[in-house]
Amino acid sequence: MSGISISPLFIARGIVTAPTEAAAPPSPPSAASCAGVLRLLDLGHLSAQALHRAYLGFAEAQGRDDPPALILASADDHLSVGAAQGVGAELDREACRAAGIPVVQRPLGGGTVWVDRRHLNYFLVMPHGTGLRRPAQVLELLGPVLCAWHRYFGLDVRLVGHRDLWLGQRKLGGTGAATIGCSLVLGGSLLLDGDWRAFVGCIAVPSTGFRRELERALEESLGLWTHFLPRLPTRAELRQALLHALAAAGWNPRVEEGPNAAERLAMAGAELEAPDWQQPGRRRVAHGIKIKDRSFLTERHWSDGSFLRVWTEDGSYRRVLCSAWPEDCATALTGCGRDAALAALERCLDRDRAQLWRARLEATAVWTEG
Repeated sequence: MSGISISPLFIARGIVTAPTEAAAPPSPPSAASCAGVLRLLDLGHLSAQALHRAYLGFAEAQGRDDPPALILASADDHLSVGAAQGVGAELDREACRAAGIPVVQRPLGGGTVWVDRRHLNYFLVMPHGTGLRRPAQVLELLGPVLCAWHRYFGLDVRLVGHRDLWLGQRKLGGTGAATIGCSLVLGGSLLLDGDWRAFVGCIAVPSTGFRRELERALEESLGLWTHFLPRLPTRAELRQALLHALAAAGWNPRVEEGPNAAERLAMAGAELEAPDWQQPGRRRVAHGIKIKDRSFLTERHWSDGSFLRVWTEDGSYRRVLCSAWPEDCATALTGCGRDAALAALERCLDRDRAQLWRARLEATAVWTEG
């Protein structure tokens, strides 16, 4: 699931709670000490709803001392909205309906995610008996496996921002986590192939120009395996590579044909929260959307008819468009750091206008999540 992110908050069945020091084990185990028997289940291809019911019900069926499990599944195209998000603030309901795109409010955290039928989704279910309670601990455990899984096929990825996988400067996947039942669940996707246009068409946007810029930003910032490989590996090859990566990391993977009877029953009966389009809520990123770690696209409009569109990346302005500036002013800001913006504006605007637009830049640009 592309774009999913981990936060320092726990999300238990859609309820956000802040972990406390008292709740954490006094001496948390190292990630390496938790490697051992791991159940591996490939559920094949599922509907949008069935995908999220699968890991939800499976996790709810686990006991505290059951072994960890890793679930694989692909799914029909859909939009997946984070447990704590206001769906109406993020998505255009009529556009979703017109495109026939299902919207699922998942029990995992993070932002709005496009799940393409060509992605391979994975969910690591870690019962509390492992001693791991925080998403960062689970990613410490799974991260090297995910990197090795990609590198098996020549994709030299690295972990960025404690949640994403990047190849060069392109994001090649992200993760999100939640506490479900007696387990911590961490999910993500292999972005094998896909198309961002349906996602872009369903996002709530302030203008058509923002939508065009969003598509351009995603194309430049996100990667698919098809961008880097002459052919995609088969599902069987992907499973074999995963087994190799798990074994190399000290796991003893146990391939199973499917969930047991109790787990199948729990998966069939798992209840997802229906998206509430009327629920008041702010956007996860004010005035825009997160592109990847430390990269955001935002846009604001003012009563005088002017607007400002800003793409920030890694502490600098990557691209800026303003309806009230000459073109060379926007060019002067390209690559400019946040603190140097006023000086850049003063080179092409008078001092008063430079001060006004510096304030508007600060009101529009987003630099970090939070």
